[in-house]
Amino acid sequence: MAIPDEVKARLGEPVVIEGKDPHEIKDMLKTLYERWVGAESSKYDIEYTVKVRDMQIHDLEMEVSDMRGKFIIPKLKKVHTFKLMDES
Repeated sequence: MAIPDEVKARLGEPVVIEGKDPHEIKDMLKTLYERWVGAESSKYDIEYTVKVRDMQIHDLEMEVSDMRGKFIIPKLKKVHTFKLMDES
């Protein structure tokens, strides 16, 4: 099964542990664990950013809907006499 290039770029090449001594396997596991922690950290940061932006969008939508309901038509002044400019 072929691994997509995006996955290879993020995760690296698959690890083969056959024929390795326990010390090498332990070192490989440490590096994989550090890479996993970094990936989880960046995932958390991205999710937090998305959540904050969603809340901001929701707040703006609420402000817009509030503004639509609170528009007050200004009172017009009464005009008693109206003369056309042609009727001098």
